[in-house]
Amino acid sequence: MFTLAKARELLHAASVFFDADEEMPGQWLNLNDTFYWACADAEEVPDDDMPRVAELFRHYGWCGVLYWVWKRRGGDFTVEFQDVRRFIEFVTKEEAIREEEPSDSKRAYLKRSYTIGG
Repeated sequence: MFTLAKARELLHAASVFFDADEEMPGQWLNLNDTFYWACADAEEVPDDDMPRVAELFRHYGWCGVLYWVWKRRGGDFTVEFQDVRRFIEFVTKEEAIREEEPSDSKRAYLKRSYTIGG
């Protein structure tokens, strides 16, 4: 589990945030052209959610961040791009398996399969 400081450090090092300035202080994920073309988009990550976003990023990279945004926004909006849809679906499936079996060592031998985009 990440502390707030370590989570912030990881996500800033990964350059997932807009550079903070007077107009946009805080921790805003840069989502421009992520869900739709020609879309100026961002999502603020509150301090309370920072460790969860860092954990998702550690497990799944950018796919985990997109999954967090999708869930935060209600999980029911349409995404224009098929690759982003697959990324979110992949993390959704993997998180269900993690919930079913929280132990890393047991999950390593847990036989599960799924189809993405089916």
